Amino acid sequence: MNMALDEAIFQSCQRRHVPPTLRLYLWKPPGISIGYFQTLEKTVDLSKCKKSNVDMVRRITGGRAVLHEDEITYSLCARSEEYPELGRNTMETYQRISLALLESLKTLRIQAEWARPNRERIAFSDNSFVSKPCFVSSSRFEITVAGKKLIGSAQRREKSDFIQHGSIPLGDGKVSLGELLTEKNTGEKIKEKLKKKSTNLERILKRSVECEEVISALKKGFGNFFGVKLVGEELTQGELETARVLRDRKYSTEEWNLGRSYHPVQESVV
Repeated sequence: MNMALDEAIFQSCQRRHVPPTLRLYLWKPPGISIGYFQTLEKTVDLSKCKKSNVDMVRRITGGRAVLHEDEITYSLCARSEEYPELGRNTMETYQRISLALLESLKTLRIQAEWARPNRERIAFSDNSFVSKPCFVSSSRFEITVAGKKLIGSAQRREKSDFIQHGSIPLGDGKVSLGELLTEKNTGEKIKEKLKKKSTNLERILKRSVECEEVISALKKGFGNFFGVKLVGEELTQGELETARVLRDRKYSTEEWNLGRSYHPVQESVV
């Protein structure tokens, strides 16, 4: 349903029915989202997920596997043609949203910075790269603290319309992503990389962190950076109806989630 709601809002923005929309949300029960281009069999072990009561869903955005437990997910949808301040292309949008995230973290008294990826870039077609979990490595404009990845993001762009997802870990959670990956990816080396190369807000601040505190910081940070006042609104009736259709006919199907031959249905009722 979370992925369905995000896509429904994305469609509303494409149709100019709503202004740019920032959505902040949690997952219940915990879930793993895999990137649009990932191969499930090389990424997540569904039997392990079931034992741990963790759902799995495929995103419409790229990137790699993310465990959504004890974290906040953000999605931002907009038409950059109408709102060029949000970035006129993929990298500009990553940059602008990253700056807003850095501003938000300042509210929490966290001094973060952009990732500085290794110059030895891995080809996107490299299956080992695509199958790895998101927090094993950092891409350009992703957020790090003391060299460890804190916030990972992924984007989908259709001309000037975009949706960007990101994950902000609050704490360690009860489940480790390393325990839910396929045998190929569950070696001690991967688990050690996750621990060594990623972090979360509780580790950084050395205290318990409530989601309301982080949501407030994100609202303030995005508002300050873009010079706007964020206004809380309910989903429109059209968005809710579209989301229910998408949930039932797309995001709940094996064709979509397992990456089999997926034939889009009439998803929008807006």
